[in-house]
Amino acid sequence: MRAQIAKWLDEPRLLISIFVSFLVSSCVSIIEPPKGANIVNPVVAKVKVGNACGDPFRVLLDGADVTAQFSPSSPSSTISQATFPGLSSGSHTLTASAGVEHWFLVTYCANASAASTFKVAADTPYMAQCRAEGVPVPPDWAESGTAWVLQGNLNTDGGGTNLLQGATDAFVWTYSDPNVRGACVALPRGNGAPGSLAGIICQGAATGKACFWDNQLKTNPTTILGWAGQRLVISELVDGVDFAAGGNVGGRCTSCHSGNNVFLISPDDPAWGKVLRGPLNGGSSGGQFTTQVDTPRYTPLPITSGWANNVSSGSNCAGACHELPPSTIRNMRNTVNAISPPNRMPMPPSCIAGSGCYGTP
Repeated sequence: MRAQIAKWLDEPRLLISIFVSFLVSSCVSIIEPPKGANIVNPVVAKVKVGNACGDPFRVLLDGADVTAQFSPSSPSSTISQATFPGLSSGSHTLTASAGVEHWFLVTYCANASAASTFKVAADTPYMAQCRAEGVPVPPDWAESGTAWVLQGNLNTDGGGTNLLQGATDAFVWTYSDPNVRGACVALPRGNGAPGSLAGIICQGAATGKACFWDNQLKTNPTTILGWAGQRLVISELVDGVDFAAGGNVGGRCTSCHSGNNVFLISPDDPAWGKVLRGPLNGGSSGGQFTTQVDTPRYTPLPITSGWANNVSSGSNCAGACHELPPSTIRNMRNTVNAISPPNRMPMPPSCIAGSGCYGTP
């Protein structure tokens, strides 16, 4: 045993690695907002503290003590959280510190701290309208470091239920606003290189209003951004105002998104199943996320001529989900994207009367 200990002591790199791992595992860390984030109000702050000891837990926002707004007020091996609803646009710095228990050969107490500088962007007029109409407004989207959660890949998890592009990767991401009942769904597609589509739709449950964004910049609306390894800043993306005016590379959203609900979903796909009927969708687990609406029919924002959820002619899904899209849209799916069988539309086969396709379980 002594020989083994002596061998460990002769390995300084191993010793340093062990030391660092213990420090990291018992420090103070800011989970939200992440460093460099560009977010909108309300700002949710989450701080994780190791085993507390010694110096008290303290949080500063731009130098002002905001510790009293965090709960629990004396965290230990847990997450303390606070919400700041009206921060001014621009840069802000959140700093957290506490005495925490460390271990390296012996247990000792030492102060640890963390800081996160982030930016609050003012709402665009469209974001402000969506918020006022009861629609959850999403945070910036990225593959890590945001509140978005990946639910699955339609191309693999469901055996190819990407209704827009057939056997192409389509990743279902969801965001649940902590204060607004409804749902935000992002669907980045392809490999994430420039030209790979990534649409975001949010729908409010109480009002039935819905808002749209695509991965094109307002300053350069003809170029589709890549999304892999990128942060899509919501306030910088083209939105429903641009779409209603015809400024969308992907076409007019409401040509496809028609019916009583904005989301085009295949309910038997495992990823969509989690969104529709799993713990994510309200139910016994609680939470604000739900894809259902309390109104007979969803309304796209902005409310303007030529941008409406019109009833299409032809058969529909028992009047419960989505009408048959126009012939131009059917032709795109049947011919351009070569999706088989012909005229395959969203919501088969479970979308029948009383199926509760969009309902909370």
